[in-house]
Amino acid sequence: MITAVLMAGGQGKRMKSDLEKPLLRLKSKPLIDHVLGNLKDSKYIENIVVATSPHTPKTKKYVDQIILNPQKENRIECIETSGDGYLEDLSFLLSKFEKRSNTDILLFVNSDLPFVSSDILDSIIEKYLNNDNPALSVLVPIAIFKEYGIEPSYIFEDLVPSGVNILISQNIIQNESKLIIPKVELALNINTVDDLNLAIKLYDKFKR
Repeated sequence: MITAVLMAGGQGKRMKSDLEKPLLRLKSKPLIDHVLGNLKDSKYIENIVVATSPHTPKTKKYVDQIILNPQKENRIECIETSGDGYLEDLSFLLSKFEKRSNTDILLFVNSDLPFVSSDILDSIIEKYLNNDNPALSVLVPIAIFKEYGIEPSYIFEDLVPSGVNILISQNIIQNESKLIIPKVELALNINTVDDLNLAIKLYDKFKR
């Protein structure tokens, strides 16, 4: 089984907004709706879990309303983490899923990646399924960030983590393959007002 885990519990300090980042609107709807739509359109993803935290109580309430909406076909579950940090939340989630099954495939994606389409997600999953390692991380060349004027959060050997990772549902150190994809869709995490303005400018190109 392949489950998408949408990470929506971060503090979003760089945005400097009173509104929780997953609920920031890009065009007509919140960021989290764009990501949920892409996940739902994937031909491989069977279930979706939204991971919130005490930092994002309004996001949790928003997702709970989606889950309880009888007019929508949902495959969504909400799990609350501590929000102490990405690695801490990741470890908590892996332990939780491990208790259910230690063979499930978990695709982790950040809630601020609105342009990572179902086609991109499916391509990443296909690469993973043909990969011998239990984990895969998706990275973007720094050249893409420079081309679009995006400020990366972290750089290692001219590569930037995209916020999309795949692991098996075991809370252990997992051998990891690296998948390098030179796409701005994977580079544009909405972390700042400048990022949001760029997303608005690129919207018609990537959201049809």
